[in-house]
Amino acid sequence: MSTQPDIDSSVLSDASVADYLRRHPDFFLRHDYLLTDLELPHDAKGAVSLIERQVAVLREQRQELKRKLQQLTQTARDNEHLLERIEQLILGLLEARGSEALLRRLRDGLREDFHADAVELKLFGTDSARERELFTRVIERGEPVCGHIAPPQAQYLFGKAADELASGAVIPLFAAESQQCLGVLGIGSIDPRRFHAEMGTTFLRYLGAVVARLLRPAASG
Repeated sequence: MSTQPDIDSSVLSDASVADYLRRHPDFFLRHDYLLTDLELPHDAKGAVSLIERQVAVLREQRQELKRKLQQLTQTARDNEHLLERIEQLILGLLEARGSEALLRRLRDGLREDFHADAVELKLFGTDSARERELFTRVIERGEPVCGHIAPPQAQYLFGKAADELASGAVIPLFAAESQQCLGVLGIGSIDPRRFHAEMGTTFLRYLGAVVARLLRPAASG
């Protein structure tokens, strides 16, 4: 024996909804999540009951949690795409032979996938005392520095192109065993917001460690 639906889904009126709720008084017990979407004034004078206020707070909390979930989801997608680009860059670096080929791979990868406008690799030799002094604070800090690059550093890294760059990152390259600074990797951008002091440097540290490891045979030779 077939049964007819309680409500004709093609025609919904206030009366039909009210009639359905009267015949199913436990509806909101079975679907209590809908209560946060209802607006029920306490009386005609605009007074707000405690329950109504609690419902309003719960609704606000739900919206905030939804917003945070959307942000986390977007961040996860962005991180996934970033990891994919990093993987492609690292694989390309592993195929490079020699510092010149390595620099070409770095330039191509960072410009195409990471929106860098200038990429330069400077290695320190035995007679590079003056150059090392330019980056004393970066070397002592032991990690990438982002933001406005000091003019002497920018000139050393990028030459004439330094005048067109508004922000950048300086990455010290340390030998894994001795922690000796082999040189620095400079990344510049014409966008003043591309690199800033508050940005995360996890990717830059990782990139610096990989480049330093790949440069180790050339540097030791």
